[in-house]
Amino acid sequence: MSDMDDMDDMDDMEGMDGMEDTAKPATPAKAVQLRQQAGQHPAALPTAKASTQTADKDNMASMNMATPAGRAYVSLPPLSPSARWPATPPPVPKVRYIHNMPPVMDHNTYVHILMEQLEGRYAANGSLFRYSGQAWFGTDHDKLWIKSEGTVDSHRTMSDGDHELLYDHALTTYFDLQAGTRLDLDSGPVRAWGAVGVQGLALYFFEVSATAYFNADGVAGKLEGSYDLLITNRLILQPQAELNFYSHTDPARGDSQGFSSIDAGLRLRYEFKRKLAPYIAVTYAGNYGAAAHAPSASRTSPANGPDDLRFTFGLRTWY
Repeated sequence: MSDMDDMDDMDDMEGMDGMEDTAKPATPAKAVQLRQQAGQHPAALPTAKASTQTADKDNMASMNMATPAGRAYVSLPPLSPSARWPATPPPVPKVRYIHNMPPVMDHNTYVHILMEQLEGRYAANGSLFRYSGQAWFGTDHDKLWIKSEGTVDSHRTMSDGDHELLYDHALTTYFDLQAGTRLDLDSGPVRAWGAVGVQGLALYFFEVSATAYFNADGVAGKLEGSYDLLITNRLILQPQAELNFYSHTDPARGDSQGFSSIDAGLRLRYEFKRKLAPYIAVTYAGNYGAAAHAPSASRTSPANGPDDLRFTFGLRTWY
């Protein structure tokens, strides 16, 4: 009982009511009374608290800090200017183009090799091997151009050896001017010519060339043309023809005045790869004029006979 009396006495101790008041949340009336006892204005503390909250909000805003879902993100101030990162970008120099046209990449050098005909021609009187190709090195405007063609028979006699070294200059987007030398070099007598002509892509994508030749004995000319007819994207039918003209007769080489010879073919190729295409063909090689039937070291087969029409197969390749 004495212990219980002591507990009652503790309730009567001075200051216990204040502790109880601080332990419990004060009611609005009690809070006003406490402020009056402390000598403060009843609305002073809420105003101070509100100002404190406003200051805290200002500080948060100045730091650009937000706390969505308990996370804090801080936006750092921008870096100060330096030599590596200047405050303003360096000035861009002005570039003046001729006729206000920006340059194009047309001064690079390229190499191109095309073997158009690498074929065997077969008939009853024997077989022939023929090649015709060209290569060039240079830019889009100026090139060094090489052309070569010839025919070898079953007796290893070479005929129609035509080898040209030309300078090529672009006249337009589709046609080039060519000038240089031609050398007739095969099993017959050697002939040298000057050469000038044009080569390019005509209307409707016909590959054409026209070349004039000249030397001390006279002049000559050659016309060539071909067209690629796409049956499919890889199966291509190509008609081709070459016509030769001379101002004088050269019996030793089998050349006649006027229209002298023709070499033509109809080739069907399949491009397994764009750079490699085998083909089958029907070809014809004929000679005309006064020297057509004359004996010639550069021609052993009869002229304009049925054997001039030959079954052919070969390979077309380029690099």
